[in-house]
Amino acid sequence: MWDEAYQNAFDIIKKYLLNPPVLGAPIPGKQVILYITAQERSLGALLAQEEGKGKKRALYYLSRTLVGIEVNYSSIEKICLALFFNIDKLRHYMQAFTVHLVAKADPINDKRTSTGRLSNRPPIPSNWKLCEDLLDDEVFFMEIMEPWTMYFDGAVRRSGARVGIILISLEKHMLSYSFALAKLCSNNVAKYQALLSGFQMALEIRVSFIKIYGDSKLIINQLSLKYDVKHEDLKPYFSYARQLMERFDSVMLEHVP
Repeated sequence: MWDEAYQNAFDIIKKYLLNPPVLGAPIPGKQVILYITAQERSLGALLAQEEGKGKKRALYYLSRTLVGIEVNYSSIEKICLALFFNIDKLRHYMQAFTVHLVAKADPINDKRTSTGRLSNRPPIPSNWKLCEDLLDDEVFFMEIMEPWTMYFDGAVRRSGARVGIILISLEKHMLSYSFALAKLCSNNVAKYQALLSGFQMALEIRVSFIKIYGDSKLIINQLSLKYDVKHEDLKPYFSYARQLMERFDSVMLEHVP
């Protein structure tokens, strides 16, 4: 029997089906608005367009986690990183529309930097407009998942080279591995091989977020891009480690003495 409950359910479904999709197509000739924000460990953006009566239609959402040394960037550097990340991803929109940029800091004119990362950045298009009328931060909210933890080490003795890895899950379960290397090598190579083995194991069990602890200040700072890799024998290990890091959603590196 068709009663009030059925009618209410029908009306709700009808209203949902009559509503336009959440993401709309851009209207040619109208400017688009790019909202960007930077949180402690993530970047977020919303590309929108006015659709009348003060309402805005979302065209595109973007977000990503900060990786490695990016976590230590200053607020203005994170905002600049968010800007260039979105320029790269939304290049086709940038070339076709006038862009109204909305941010809590000015990544176009602010030249503050303590590291020189911003001083040589490419120019921003002159038809961009900047204001601070930022949407509520909840629009850009990204849940930061707790990371797995990994400790790695390697050492060379007269008896040979050995490496060790400890992986700790979100439930605090500990997985430990150790094995001997087939060939003698330097301590730094042994530590790199331990790290690479740990990365591979974590990827095999589909770990996305991981925090790495190691006692090698050299390796941690090389992978954080604070140190250059000068020794030729370390360059292949460094390159492969960076490739593996790209397969995670987030990698945090920390030196432990």
